Amino acid sequence: MTTAVEANAATSDLPLIAGSLAVMAWGFGPLIVRGIGASTASIVVFRLGSAVPVMIAVAYLTGGRVTASVVRQALLPGALFAGSMMASFESYKATSIAVATLIPAMQPVLVLVIAFRLFGERSSNRQIACAVAALAGVLGVVLAAGNTSGTAMRGTLLSVVNLLLWTVYFVQVKRVRSTGVHSWSFVAGVFIVASCIAVPWGLLVSTDIHAIGGTDWLLLGLLVGGPGLMGHGLMTWAQRHLDLTVASLLTLASPVISAIGAWLIYQEKLRPMQVLFSMVVLVSLAGIVVDARIGAVVATGLSGPAE
Repeated sequence: MTTAVEANAATSDLPLIAGSLAVMAWGFGPLIVRGIGASTASIVVFRLGSAVPVMIAVAYLTGGRVTASVVRQALLPGALFAGSMMASFESYKATSIAVATLIPAMQPVLVLVIAFRLFGERSSNRQIACAVAALAGVLGVVLAAGNTSGTAMRGTLLSVVNLLLWTVYFVQVKRVRSTGVHSWSFVAGVFIVASCIAVPWGLLVSTDIHAIGGTDWLLLGLLVGGPGLMGHGLMTWAQRHLDLTVASLLTLASPVISAIGAWLIYQEKLRPMQVLFSMVVLVSLAGIVVDARIGAVVATGLSGPAE
């Protein structure tokens, strides 16, 4: 993003729009991974191997630079990102997509506490009410799944690991972006660090590194351009301007998109109660976005015009 866009973001809808587009892109990630006919290790190798040069190119095209300082700032986030990617990709193949994505969606519960302690962010009563409703909806979808959607304990445990890693990653991104680091440069740094960790692991444990072929290349391209470039790029930029709590709550839309997509594409059945709870999540998210927008307008009005 350009400096002009950064300057105008605090008084516009751009951060909310960017965050919303990011979570939509993330919602398609599990569907793409499930469709690739290779192991998690092989997918990770090719996903990161192809994404790193793209992220570096975008960083320079948007006025940034990938320096040693940026990479140092990305060390911890990059390591967390690598672990989260490995756990999440494997969970998409080990259990139902609905469960694999909805367990990490419990992230806002942790973020509501962390955001106040680390960043002094306070949530409005409406946001808290919507958060409770949204989380209840997420829990309802998981519990209503029963044993009809291919749930497996191993996949569930991997999803819990992903929840913990992803939450800490999300907080670290907010912390680094609050320092003003160029968003796309930071994303490139995160992918560089992640590739240094995950690619050697993938090459070491993969038994089907040559299995990628045909439509898999198209799906890998979509994985890099959608959840990668659009998802991580836009959310990383938006996190400087959105409260950590709001950004976290927006991510609740991703598992709903994933679950519906899995139903349509992979015939992972959704029970009527799961559909109902999914609607609760979406309506609650809409309430959070509207409340955040009202708060931004009020804050802008109270601050008055610049002298």
